[in-house]
Amino acid sequence: MKTLYAALIASTALVSAAQAHHSFSMFDRATQVVISGTVARWDFNNPHSWLHLNVKNADGTETLWSFEGAAPPQLVGRGITGRTFEPGDELTLMFCPLADGRNGGALGWVKVSEESYLIPSDGGCRTDEATVTRWKDWLQKGFKTNKEAEGDTKA
Repeated sequence: MKTLYAALIASTALVSAAQAHHSFSMFDRATQVVISGTVARWDFNNPHSWLHLNVKNADGTETLWSFEGAAPPQLVGRGITGRTFEPGDELTLMFCPLADGRNGGALGWVKVSEESYLIPSDGGCRTDEATVTRWKDWLQKGFKTNKEAEGDTKA
């Protein structure tokens, strides 16, 4: 009987952990922000990849930002590998910020050249080709958030 209860408790804990793992509630998915920086590290790991950027502050110092992306099997299917982002690379990316205000969020797209964009998103920041197209126009107009671009004065 004790073994049955232990198995029941363990399976409940695993189901809870799996459900929590797939929640995007830690991200402000209604907000998209563009940021530029230098790659500090690219963690091409399961269950999620992580892109770490050093971002320059107004005073010249740098702050490390971290962005969650999709798992390697999804990324490889999109042409993204463990060598796609190398330390020292200068990148511009779009992300949905962490809801608690810490420096990071969910990856949307990454601009790797003037016309080349990759989508390492895992769903935390809904991104597709239409999102990239919309942002190409917004970037030309100098927008850094979707709220600015959409005319939201609360941004």
